[in-house]
This record gives sequence, structure tokens and C-alpha cells, in this order.
Amino acid sequence: MKTELTDDALELGRVMDTALAKAGGADLARAAEAGTGIDEVTTILDQLGLWDLRPRESAEDGEAAAAACRSAGRVALPYPVAERLAADPDAGFDAVTVATGPVARVNLIGLAPELSWVVSDGRARRAPVVTAGPALGTKLGPLVSEVELGTWESDDSAPLALLLPCWTLLGMLESALDKTRQHMLDRKQFDQPIASFQALQFRLADTTTTLQGFQELAKYTLWSVLSGQAGAAVDVLACRVSALETAETVFRTAHQMHGAMGFCDEVDLSWLSRHSQAIRRLPWGLSQTRKRLLDGMATVPFAGLYGDGLVGARDHAPL
Repeated sequence: MKTELTDDALELGRVMDTALAKAGGADLARAAEAGTGIDEVTTILDQLGLWDLRPRESAEDGEAAAAACRSAGRVALPYPVAERLAADPDAGFDAVTVATGPVARVNLIGLAPELSWVVSDGRARRAPVVTAGPALGTKLGPLVSEVELGTWESDDSAPLALLLPCWTLLGMLESALDKTRQHMLDRKQFDQPIASFQALQFRLADTTTTLQGFQELAKYTLWSVLSGQAGAAVDVLACRVSALETAETVFRTAHQMHGAMGFCDEVDLSWLSRHSQAIRRLPWGLSQTRKRLLDGMATVPFAGLYGDGLVGARDHAPL
């Protein structure tokens, strides 16, 4: 497996970080909820040439796509970067996301209605989006819309469509932790920075270690998907479980260190936290993702520390 992204992917990430910071960073999310600023975002992404990437065809492009999603997450970018990069324009669709349930809900679709969207059910099927309703406008799903779907057909886009949003979430978590560290250096109690308090140092160190573990798993899963490993479908679900668990840990620490001000929209942490909710809740929350992981482990071959996974486990009586 590869433990580092290519130099070209890392350079794309740095260039995208710089461009988005100059454009306003988290202020772009503020503008999107107010109904403005989307033209500026699309112009930046077009100039970066993101839509020329073909992650399905090239591992190098896949790593660049992951780096781009990570950069988008760092500012809670209000645009479906992961959904577009996971799509296959040659197959007739510009954006793909995973959604299940009696009412399909899709994040960010209202910001790019001109695109041809499809929805994957996570089990090798997809359906085109026929119509999309208005954004829900809720605090935890401000840019989520309910959609009407067409006829289902076979599809293989689920692994990449599930993985790239994990990289977006990774960028959000890295940014949230960076802002938390800076806040701890700036915030003073008893005439000294709260970063000097040993208990808070331990808490931040534990959270950082958890995030680093997720970073390594995200890189492994990217290699597994792009190289077509037999257990890629299981690896992606495991990566999403780790992403959701890590997000809970990081944002809990970040909000506790910031105190009440972390929930105020004047603070960037609030926007990162709220806009992460759509990724964390759609298409499934933690318990549903764990269930799908266990189901996948019983049916999809994968390499494990103690053998070849749990394939065929359903056929055996419990011990």
C-alpha cells in the first residue's frame, strides 16, 4: 500500500488551500447560506482544472481528487467537489452521491442544479435524480434537498462515492483541530494560555492521535479503492466508521475547548461543525454504517490479520 500522496496531489492541495483562503475561507460557506458567492467558488474550481481529473481511470488522478476534497473540507466549501470527482462524465452523469431510505436526501445539489446527478444505493445500483426540492434550510442540513429518483440500474460507483466525502470530512477535522490549538494558545485564564494546562494538553494530544489514525486509514482505503483490491467495499465502510467516530471525538474536543463561543457563527468552528453534519448523517449515521460493515464482512472477501475475513460466516452456526 501507499502511505503518502503523490507530489502532484500534494501540490494541488496546497494551491487549492491558497486559492480558497484568498477567496475568504469559511466566509464562502457563510455566503452560500445567504444565497451568494457560488459563482466565485465555481470559477476557482474551474481555474484549478479539477474537472479534468479522472479518478476512476487513474490512480494519480484519484490521489489528486482526494487532496482536492481534503482542501475543500478545510473551509467547509459549499460545493459538491467530492460528488463531481466521484462521477463519470463519460457515462452521462456529472455528480454522484450515495443515498438510501424512502426519501432520498442529497447534500449540496441545489448549488449545482445544472449538473446531471445520480444516486447510488451503496449496493451496486444507481438511479438518476429527476427533480430536486428546495434546500431544507435547517441548522444541521442547511444545503440538503430531498430528491425524486428515476429507474434503478447497475452501477459500480459506490466505493469512490463513499470514500471521497471521507476525505472532505478529514479536511474539516484537521481545520477544526488547528483552530482549537490556536484558540488554546490565544485564550488566557489566570494570566496564562489554557494550552499550558496539563489536563487540556492531554486531551488535545489524545484527540490528535485519533485524527492521525484516521488519516492513515483514509490513505490506505484510497489505495485499496484505486488499485481495485478485492476487499475495497469493506475497506470503504470501515473508513467511514472511523471517519464518523473521529469526527465525534474531534468536534467534542473542539467545542469543549472553545466553550460557548464555538457555537456562535462568528467563529469558523461553528461552520465546520454544522456543515460536517450532512456528511456524518448522510447516507447513514454511525450505527447504520457499522451494520453495513458487518454485513459486508460476511459477504465480501478481504485480507485480515487473522485470515481472510469473515466470508461465509453466515453459513456457520455460532460458537
